[in-house]
Amino acid sequence: FDSIQEVQDYATQWLWFYNNERPNKANGGFPPKQMLTAA
Repeated sequence: FDSIQEVQDYATQWLWFYNNERPNKANGGFPPKQMLTAA
């Protein structure tokens, strides 16, 4: 990374992916965000 801003942008994108798109085996293959809205 060339700057702190670049690190922050990458971390923000990763966190969004982690919570909204990444399948989770503990949730039956659904992303965490989808499980919250289904509850």
